[in-house]
Amino acid sequence: MEEIISVQNLKKSFGTLDVIKGISFSVHKGEVLSIIGPSGSGKSTILRCISQLEQVSGGTITICGQSLVQDGVYCNKEQRHQIILKSGLVFQNFNLFPHYSVLQNVMKPQIKVLKKSKEEAKATAMQILERMGLADKAASYPCQLSGGQQQRVSIARALALKPEVLLFDEPTSALDPELTGEILAVIKELAAEKMTMVVVTHEMSFARDISTHIIFMDGGVIVEQGKPQDVINAPKQERTKLFLARFNK
Repeated sequence: MEEIISVQNLKKSFGTLDVIKGISFSVHKGEVLSIIGPSGSGKSTILRCISQLEQVSGGTITICGQSLVQDGVYCNKEQRHQIILKSGLVFQNFNLFPHYSVLQNVMKPQIKVLKKSKEEAKATAMQILERMGLADKAASYPCQLSGGQQQRVSIARALALKPEVLLFDEPTSALDPELTGEILAVIKELAAEKMTMVVVTHEMSFARDISTHIIFMDGGVIVEQGKPQDVINAPKQERTKLFLARFNK
């Protein structure tokens, strides 16, 4: 199976604070990796390093066989841009442009990044908005949408760039509980379609249901990893057991 993401000995420090301390993992085509763990364990920082919102302090990241950074040394700017396009990040706080309509939010990145024509970008945008159940909201602005609808627009925008892997940074954490289900349903549908994904989440039952692999992190290291039923239902490490005690009651 094709390896989509390879992370080897990844390190990230902010000043004297070591946030990620030499972790390694890989994700293959069609797999869903969920990363769980307490706040501040380094989960979101991993995604930010893969998508280049943060520069690594050390280690290697390879996406679709191309080295983004090798032993802490980055490839050139042009190569970096092409490699980053292979992943799409969905933020927890939506990050939509408030002065753009829903349609424009999904069109603009295609025009700017993929150099598509307006007509082509619009056709792709409408197709994906239809898939997200948002075609009737194309002319609306983000402030006119519910949180769940805004997050679906954010997912549509990421999908429109046709990434090889989608990265979700706690996609439901900014939502009211009743809206969480609709976003989890969208991600489950993508998983069923064999979209390669890395999901940072606090939703344990969701992680167990959709993942092919789960990593439990704490203090910047991988404490335990394995199949969902093993990590969630029968954890081996005491730290994992303690973290999951409330969920597994």
